[in-house]
Amino acid sequence: MSYSVRIVGGGNIGRRVADRLQHRGDDVVIIERDQQQVSTLDGAGYQVHAGDGTDMDVLRTVNTGSADIVIAATGDDDTNLLVSQLVKTKFDVETIVSRVNRPTNQDPFEDLGIETITRPIATARLMDGYIESPALTRWTEGLGREGDLQEVPVTNDTFVGRSIEEIDTELPDRCLITVVGPEGNAHLPALDESVERGQHLTLMGDREAVRDAMQLLNPDVETELVE
Repeated sequence: MSYSVRIVGGGNIGRRVADRLQHRGDDVVIIERDQQQVSTLDGAGYQVHAGDGTDMDVLRTVNTGSADIVIAATGDDDTNLLVSQLVKTKFDVETIVSRVNRPTNQDPFEDLGIETITRPIATARLMDGYIESPALTRWTEGLGREGDLQEVPVTNDTFVGRSIEEIDTELPDRCLITVVGPEGNAHLPALDESVERGQHLTLMGDREAVRDAMQLLNPDVETELVE
């Protein structure tokens, strides 16, 4: 099933979400007010409309009322909240998802019943997940308040060539290997599957356990990814 999607904000997050949805066959229109960004997006082959996503006339012009999903993906929480409010109150859209850049700003969105994404590393994937598997994604996002979900390439020779089952026994408690492979080639792992050098593993669990597991699998992993 394909969806009609409107994305407000054509920055890095908006583009990444658009890439994922377009690849799946969804009809995606990005609304972006910066003219230089509009030109860049247009040149890259995106469907893009130049305008302010908080303007009702702009939202009507891109047929927001006929959209299945609206995503507020700008870097400004006030803008995202206003977009969410307008779409919620003025258009009959089934699903509204918003990026929230500061977790302390999350309450007003939740008061409106807007699905929110607050974890920047996984923002694009989680927005996509809210469309495909909302129940699972809500659980995953909830984990983010006490735990974490991270992807790491394996570089430690101790784990190269070993099976998922063997590696799992050496990882900290409260940490699971959930997905193997980078985006575009990811799959659920078999216990006897061998891990190659550089192969990506997605880890889920307690925040500290995930951090420790990442450092075990890749001692050079950047600190900013695990804090």
